[in-house]
Amino acid sequence: MVSSLLTDLAKKSQERLKRNALGAFRAASSGIRPDPHELLSDWSARYRIVPDMGALPGPWRNEVAPYLCEPMDALSPDDPCEQVVIIKPAQSGGSAVAENWLGFVMHRTPGPAMYIGPTVKAAKDWYQEKLGPTIAATPVLSPAKGGVVAPSKSRSGEGSTSERIRFKGGFLLLAGANSAATLRQHSIRFMVRDDRSAWTDNADGEGDPKALSDQRLKTYRVFGLAKVLDVSSPKLAGSDIDGEYAKSDQRRYYVACKACRALSDLDWEDVEKNPEPPFRCRVKCPACGAEHTEGDKRDMLAAANGATWIPTAPDANGEVPPKTITPEDAATWRARETGRFVKGYAITGFISAFERWEQIAAEEKAAGDDPELLQPFQNAVLGRAYEVKGDGPQWELLAARKEAEWQRGQAPAGVLYVTLTADVQSDGIYFAFLGWGPNKQCWHLDYGFLPGETDGPLEGAWPKLDVLAERGVAFAGTRVLPDLIGVDSGYNVDAVYSWVKRRHNALALKGVEGWSKLPIFRAETPEVKKVGKSAGRARRYSLRVWLVGTYGIKAALMVYLARLPKEGGAALPTGYQHFPANAEEDYFRQLVSEYVHVETGRDGPKRVWLKRGPNHWLDCTVYGWALSHYVGLWSWSEARWEARARDLAALTKIDQADLFQPAATVAATSAPVAEQEAPAVAVKPTSVSRYRRGGASPYMQ
Repeated sequence: MVSSLLTDLAKKSQERLKRNALGAFRAASSGIRPDPHELLSDWSARYRIVPDMGALPGPWRNEVAPYLCEPMDALSPDDPCEQVVIIKPAQSGGSAVAENWLGFVMHRTPGPAMYIGPTVKAAKDWYQEKLGPTIAATPVLSPAKGGVVAPSKSRSGEGSTSERIRFKGGFLLLAGANSAATLRQHSIRFMVRDDRSAWTDNADGEGDPKALSDQRLKTYRVFGLAKVLDVSSPKLAGSDIDGEYAKSDQRRYYVACKACRALSDLDWEDVEKNPEPPFRCRVKCPACGAEHTEGDKRDMLAAANGATWIPTAPDANGEVPPKTITPEDAATWRARETGRFVKGYAITGFISAFERWEQIAAEEKAAGDDPELLQPFQNAVLGRAYEVKGDGPQWELLAARKEAEWQRGQAPAGVLYVTLTADVQSDGIYFAFLGWGPNKQCWHLDYGFLPGETDGPLEGAWPKLDVLAERGVAFAGTRVLPDLIGVDSGYNVDAVYSWVKRRHNALALKGVEGWSKLPIFRAETPEVKKVGKSAGRARRYSLRVWLVGTYGIKAALMVYLARLPKEGGAALPTGYQHFPANAEEDYFRQLVSEYVHVETGRDGPKRVWLKRGPNHWLDCTVYGWALSHYVGLWSWSEARWEARARDLAALTKIDQADLFQPAATVAATSAPVAEQEAPAVAVKPTSVSRYRRGGASPYMQ
């Protein structure tokens, strides 16, 4: 009996040893087994859960936006492509590709990853609003559901933080293109570079953030293991994401005809629409003429109907695919060699599953001919780079448009808001009065130079600027003071700050280069405490310096300056510029004294403004446009403009209809009129500026 027990025990021990050996073998083999052959689009459909805050919460469905499948699959481990570029309109699903890919990396191919946004704050906001909720909703990722991502609190101290999200086998760093510190020291295998067009040109003075990020990939690139996703809405033609796409194989999504199944590369220009709402947008198949409406869009985009991405970059022979191809030829065009190893995908507003054609037509009509509205329409709605105007008109053409009915120092009919801007130099101050009216019309009311030292706030040219601000411009038998004053603080800053503090309606301004900057985008507090525990902190109630994005304003201004009156006595074009009869040659020369120069660097062309001569009055005009955005003039309703006209009419006792009526178009050539000298002393105003004696103008709210 003892022998039988020993025999049974030996058998059980052998079986246990076999099971343990088999387990060890399987564990060892799984450790050296290659990554699974799984496409990112398949993983997304199987595991990704869109959180409740998403537009379509629940399991990810590839059929909603089928054009996203191929860009996702290009990021899969089996695809040899190292870089994927997605140029897109806003809210078209491009950023969701990044979310899916990073989830796939965490779950299937763990390694060091990095997400780079325009700023560190933008990267953290993206995680809080997009990736974080996705991780929480997706079981294979959620730490609360046993997923691979580490919780923010961990007994081992190896949990996720606000800047480093840990997961089994790797981590995700959140970095900003504005912070060189976040782009140093790390070796990264997987990288997402988001919103490229909003990146700065120089990260903390250490160089181009794209070049800095490329250095993080160097180790893994040697072994062919690195992958990069560049995704962004475009900004300017040839720069940033548009430049990256130009270097790729330039894939376009060919949609399928519902009738003949021909595949066509259609875009917004192919859409036929009514000139007024309802626009009833429709597009015709170039092959058979079948008409398609918004209701046919899902079938047009469906991969099951043949819709597919086609590389459109020219090959070695310069050949490119035609606008329309047959379904049988699609495979041939897809397999065509372009000699380019970067896969680029152009998601357009036309194919976006999250944009309606009717809405695009409405936004196009709202943008009209205004360059300040056309650029964001093309960038964010159509997903298309904007071609900036590189030069203004010849100064002689501007001089020929002088209007004989009024002179410098006068505000003609149509002017409803007045700004005064100053450009400070060592030997004096250049100034310009600008008048504003509906439809962005601008009157160049007066300009000049105030000689004198500018390093002391109460001497030299500054008292002259005081007199000028209190004198204002002549208007309907009285005088109006400027509603808002802007002073450039790039020179003799202490004197500028002191002068601005003495005037309740004055702002200190500072021009900032860069195409991604808004006309007036934020304020800095340069005055800090120098002693005590709070040394280095901003003083309470200290002066604020408002930063002005000069590049975009100049680009729009060059378009406005070139515009001529419409034929047939129609309304003047948006942004039309009015000039007094006695404006001088030098003023016109300075208005067009700068031009866009294209510099070619390692990462593609870079557009910068260069000057061909003195540009002081151009700077004054740029600051005037910035002030108009600060006040929000171009968001005023027609009723608000009319209320402004009524107030001015009541104060000046003139006919409101005459006041609100814009100046008539004048002949192309006008004889100069002798300049009238304005009084050299301040005149007590009887205009709308009386509202500002006790504080800010009611129109600045």
